Amino acid sequence: MPTIVLVSHSVDIANGTKQLLEQMVSDVDVLACGGTDDGGIGTSFNSIQDAINHLEDDALCFFDLGSAEMNLDMAIEMYEGDHQVLKVNAPLVEGSFTASVKLSTGGSVEEAIEEVYRTSFSSEN
Repeated sequence: MPTIVLVSHSVDIANGTKQLLEQMVSDVDVLACGGTDDGGIGTSFNSIQDAINHLEDDALCFFDLGSAEMNLDMAIEMYEGDHQVLKVNAPLVEGSFTASVKLSTGGSVEEAIEEVYRTSFSSEN
């Protein structure tokens, strides 16, 4: 089953979202990459790259703010593995939750992304 990768400026947000997903959807693998290498606010290219380079399946990657996206983009660009690693431009918590549910019910990576975009960016006012 594909992995959900969470990239946040805050270790607490990354780990808290991982904990939420694991409690709600028990059969999806979730990797949390939060904060800087010294535990501060920010992102660590090295931890993101390390997580991506050790994937055992395809991955959907979610991020929160500017440098999280930039570091994730670089890590994906430098990835030399055999799995599909996709960045999903959607809210971190809501998007990763929606994708996890879709994957856990047998949905494909493409179906999970489609569901995330459908529910995250609906045109309802």
